[in-house]
Amino acid sequence: MDVQKAADIQAMVEDIVVTLDKPYLNQYRLICMRSRGNKARAYARIWNLPDIWQKALDVGPYYIIEVLAEHFDSLSEDKKKQVLIHELLHIPKTFSGALLSHGHPSAPVNEKAVKVLWKEYLQKKGISPKKEGLARFFDFGED
Repeated sequence: MDVQKAADIQAMVEDIVVTLDKPYLNQYRLICMRSRGNKARAYARIWNLPDIWQKALDVGPYYIIEVLAEHFDSLSEDKKKQVLIHELLHIPKTFSGALLSHGHPSAPVNEKAVKVLWKEYLQKKGISPKKEGLARFFDFGED
């Protein structure tokens, strides 16, 4: 498996974070990577720096969003941003280094939550949501 920093994905994530204006998301502690040759079926996944590593290295929390090139790169730009929004939903409002699961009751990570943020993103960008873009969503695959 080959993994490299992904400046194009970093720019997309920074745009999403700035546009959605969620103060708890620290864009300077989000790192984007692209992997190739991975066997996973997901479009992307998020990694955390656990508390024990933060303390051992004397650093704060960081998150890595990994896009899996074989599945992610062929998506449309809108779908890519929706997948990235999905990954950002895994970050708790405390930005502690922990990750929220799909079934987390206080902050659900699911298609409905992505749709809400996607619609907000489009509105803040001054883009009219395409009817088919919100009505026909996509399957995120495995995380």
